Parts: sequence; C-alpha cells; structure tokens
Amino acid sequence: MRRPSGGRTLLLIAGAVACGQRGPSFRSGAALLFYQGLPTGHQAGLSWAPDSGHSRLLGFDEHLKLTRVISSPRLSQPVAVSPLGPDLLVTERLGDGVVLDTVGRPVREWSSPPPDVASLYASNGREVVAARSPYFVPLLHVEADTAPLVRVLDTLGHTVAGLATVRVPSNPFLAGLVNAGAVAVDSAGTVFFAPFARDEIRAYEPGGALRWTARRGIFPKEQDPVYETHGSDVRAHFGVATLALAVHGSRLYVLGSRDSTATRRR
Repeated sequence: MRRPSGGRTLLLIAGAVACGQRGPSFRSGAALLFYQGLPTGHQAGLSWAPDSGHSRLLGFDEHLKLTRVISSPRLSQPVAVSPLGPDLLVTERLGDGVVLDTVGRPVREWSSPPPDVASLYASNGREVVAARSPYFVPLLHVEADTAPLVRVLDTLGHTVAGLATVRVPSNPFLAGLVNAGAVAVDSAGTVFFAPFARDEIRAYEPGGALRWTARRGIFPKEQDPVYETHGSDVRAHFGVATLALAVHGSRLYVLGSRDSTATRRR
C-alpha cells in the first residue's frame, strides 16, 4: 500500500497568534508543522522537516528560510522528526528509529518494536511513543486482540508500556491497516492517536486512560477497509481520514486528507 500523494504541502502557524502560547523553540515568527504531508520536529530554534525523497532533513528558521540540511548514511526515507533531548528522533519509512544530533552525527538507532512491522515515533523531548506507521502498512496482516495500540518507549527504543488495545476489524487480515495511524505526545505526556483510515482522534492520559474521542464528520458512512485480489496483486480500498498530527504550544493540529492545500488549521 502506498501513502496517498498529497503533493508538496506545508502547514505553518504563527507562534504567538495561533497557539495561545508560544512554542518552546520560537519567540516570534512561524513554526513549520508539516512538510510534504509529514510531521516535523522543533529543536535548536529550527523546524526540522523530513525530506524523504532526498534522504535528508531540512532545517527552517522562524521566517521559514531553509538554513540547514542534514544528510547522513543513516537516513534512507525519513517520514517524521521529533525532538529527543538535545537531539532529533527520525522515523524511517520501514520503521527504524534513528537519533541524530543537530550536526547530523548518529547517536543511536533501533528497529521497530516487535511485533509491529513498521512504527511511527513521536516525542515531546523526553518521552517516546510508537504507533503502527501509516507510511508502510502490510496487507493481510493479523493482530492479536490483546496487542497495545500505542507503545511507550524509553529513549533507547525499548518498550516499557502499552496504551489501549488494537481494534480487530471484520476482516482480521486488515488489522495492520485498521490500526495504523498518526501519533503525537504533548509536554504533559498526553498521547494523541488518529487512525489513518478512520474518522477519529483519541487522547490518552499518561497512565493509559482514555481522556476524549473526537470525530470530524469526514465520511458520510464509516466502514472498515476491504481488499480484493487480481492474480498476485492485492489492493486495499479505504478512505483516508488523517495524514499526520502535531502538538505545538497548547494545541493539537491535525492534517486531514482533505486539507490538500494545508492552509486550514484544525
């Protein structure tokens, strides 16, 4: 399954106006939240964006001027960036976590926590969470109904806790797709999860209790994905609800599939 092509999209906010409070890295100007439909991270006064097609990270200042480029043999297809301590936590498309400093030197890396095929990571600078990545989704993949929906990791990539449990769809072979989604975590440790193919956003307390659930009315009728086969070719049919999440200041921002110009703030 391929990630839907949304073109070259940027979503930015004015730090002092749109957020209600200023983000940790910007005193004025703008912060870049999404780049080409992918989540960015803010560190050392810059917005760091994954440039997946060129195996590098891009650093934008508060005026959205490109001021830094990080290329590294450890980067293949970066799809998300988060701050982790003084460093940058990069999600690779196939689920590896790569930690680089802001000069581009590798600090450490880890593989996707089993049994997830590919994970998407998010961090608030201290805590790391992992969900099933929407950027590399296996088809015909069965999940145990007791598997955690979101994993809490230590800063070395080891699983230390799980939040909630996966949803088993009517066709259990599509569990990987049904439970893939965007993830974010705020400074208080609240974890936000939005299924890729379902109109839903959930917020979990640090201890795992569900705080709230929100829906946006994207689909007239909600239904599970279905798949069909044509010889050896297997295709899934589904609606895309959410491409990415971002936390900035005191607000959660959602990049939906219909935000094609990425100019509307959710």
